[in-house]
Amino acid sequence: LGDAVMEYSDSFRLYMTTALRNPHYLPETSVKVMLLNFMITKEGLADQLVGVVVQQERPDLEAKRQELVVSSARNKRNLKEIEDKILHT
Repeated sequence: LGDAVMEYSDSFRLYMTTALRNPHYLPETSVKVMLLNFMITKEGLADQLVGVVVQQERPDLEAKRQELVVSSARNKRNLKEIEDKILHT
């Protein structure tokens, strides 16, 4: 807690639920957790399952995908800041 390093069990799991229909999480958070949407389509479920399989079979590809998600979010944020700066000058 705080600056202290705490030991934890590898079997520790934290489950959180929300009543929000479409909660928004930062990309940095989304790549570190597994989100399950119980109102999912077959295609969406297939995408999630492929992600789980890739994470198990090819962790290097999953790590690269996570880097790309974070990088994409950072680029979108930078683009928005530049657009705002251009519009306000």
